[in-house]
Amino acid sequence: MQISLNDILSVFSFGMGACIASFLNVVIYRVPRGESIVRPASHCPKCNAAIKWYQNIPILSYLALRGRCAKCRERISPRYLFIELTGALLFLAAFKGYGIVYGGAPFGCTLIRLLTVWLWISLMIVGSMIDYDLKLLPDFVTVGGMILGVVSNGLVAGLNFSCLSAPYQTWPVMVAMTPLVQSLIGLIVGFGLFWLIRFLGSKVFKREAMGLGDVFLMGAVGAISGPVAVFFVLIFSSLFGSIIGLSMVALSKIRLGKFAEIPYGPYICLAHLFFLFYGPTVIHWYVNLLK
Repeated sequence: MQISLNDILSVFSFGMGACIASFLNVVIYRVPRGESIVRPASHCPKCNAAIKWYQNIPILSYLALRGRCAKCRERISPRYLFIELTGALLFLAAFKGYGIVYGGAPFGCTLIRLLTVWLWISLMIVGSMIDYDLKLLPDFVTVGGMILGVVSNGLVAGLNFSCLSAPYQTWPVMVAMTPLVQSLIGLIVGFGLFWLIRFLGSKVFKREAMGLGDVFLMGAVGAISGPVAVFFVLIFSSLFGSIIGLSMVALSKIRLGKFAEIPYGPYICLAHLFFLFYGPTVIHWYVNLLK
């Protein structure tokens, strides 16, 4: 059986995603508590026993230890495994979708595109889990996403190839814009639209209708993927949030009165992931449907 370079890079992407996600587990747990992400080294949260390197191999160690601490045998939350698997699969999917040269794109453009998606996936995982736990979106996720989008699209524009604008091929006016212009417009539209929704919602409901972190997060979505992505994510994040939230109500996981308190950040991230991998397909389908 012949192993191709693509097979090797696919395995590398999966393994790298698992390793990065293992580190993200540390970030998710320690950053909200004001703890260092470097020291102390990984340890059991129950007995504080240090975790040896061979007990800290992403995915494999959890399965080998059957989800328990090697010393005290207390159960370790399956969320650690879930995050590692999610990171591994998303990194692999990003490589399959974004790590291949297309349309004459220079290698540098393809590399920027892939690294941008990998880094943004990592930030979204951290932001989603912290928001789910504490209803808080860290600035390094939201503001960091804005900076990432503008810088990466600026670098792509410098290579004179719109490799991040594939979803907009249906709109000639969007294709005519450079990636940097798309990024800046997307940032303004994303941030401005959600700030307006937050402002009007607060006036109508006489309470904070949306966290400011969600406004910055949508600005990051626009900066990375442009203005069309903002409206796409607005629609599908609301759809995903409604489906999952009402399902939780139906299963009595939450009370109906608590429905409005469900954090919105994870659904924004879920909808943007959907856009990153399937946005062009959905957009083309919808445009052809209109025709």
